[in-house]
Amino acid sequence: MIFKRKWYFPVIGLFLSTSFCGSLLAQVSGYESAYPSAYLLGLSSSGVVSSHSLGSIYGNTAFLSNQSKHILDGGVSSSYANPKFSPLYLSGAAYYSYSDSLGFGFRGKPVFLRSFPSDERFSNYAFQGFLNWKWNENLSFGLQLGPGVSGRIGGYSSYSWNVSASAAFQYGDFRFGVILESPGTYRFDKYLKTEKLKERLPERLLVGFGYKINDWLDLQVEGNRTFFERSHISMNGKDQSFQYPIHTMYAGNIGLAIGKIESFQIITGLGKEFRAENSLRGFYTASLGLAGSIFPKEWGEGYLFALSIQKSGISVPTRDGAETRIAFQIQAQFQ
Repeated sequence: MIFKRKWYFPVIGLFLSTSFCGSLLAQVSGYESAYPSAYLLGLSSSGVVSSHSLGSIYGNTAFLSNQSKHILDGGVSSSYANPKFSPLYLSGAAYYSYSDSLGFGFRGKPVFLRSFPSDERFSNYAFQGFLNWKWNENLSFGLQLGPGVSGRIGGYSSYSWNVSASAAFQYGDFRFGVILESPGTYRFDKYLKTEKLKERLPERLLVGFGYKINDWLDLQVEGNRTFFERSHISMNGKDQSFQYPIHTMYAGNIGLAIGKIESFQIITGLGKEFRAENSLRGFYTASLGLAGSIFPKEWGEGYLFALSIQKSGISVPTRDGAETRIAFQIQAQFQ
């Protein structure tokens, strides 16, 4: 025999302990921030300073205070890699403009996603009611609150509250936006059919500046700080936190819209995003999209669309996490 009897239990114990720790790290997949609308995808944007309703209804709703029409919006997105297509991710929203200074609505959108590899698929959705009001001519606020739910292998989590607050400042052609968001904590009682998993998703602080150069050019710059150090997972009661370097938790983007949304607009953007795994992995993105009105002469004004494609992971092989994303969005505005 290779081992004497006295070594059986230490060897078996060491094997089990290392196997458990290894499975803990391997089983719980990473995630990255989602782009909830085609308009935002085309700008590689989080929507913190997007003044148009195609972006602000899923981002900084405080900018909707300048919107006098009611809105119905729907969209769908997917991605390709490995070489497979991800599931279709849906988003939808409705907004009622109550007065010149007050409005409210509802939106359902993906907050965090992970599509590839297929056996590590993850999704986190928020279903929020929101309220926005105009403080004065230049300053508006928004509050968004509602349940969120996550999906992993084996089913869906318990719900948790996703709460966020936003502010929008607009002075002439210059605008500034802020969003604070807390996605919540989620529990899986039958993760992988037998495990009990609890995970807290990280809070985010988003800040953006925008400037309308002229009637045909609109520039925006955004930055965000994701508090990954406040996220953690617990597998069967054993906690694991993530000690990422602080400087790795910052990301951002720059976007440009060319043309007029009332007719035809080209949108493009460059950005950096992070995937939270055992370490934070940075991915650079490049996006291109089209937006505009749908047959305004035949259908009338108020029907808008956006169609965008994005390459996530520039210069990164597909097997290491790169993917191609595409999204379509349609919106109806009416009095």
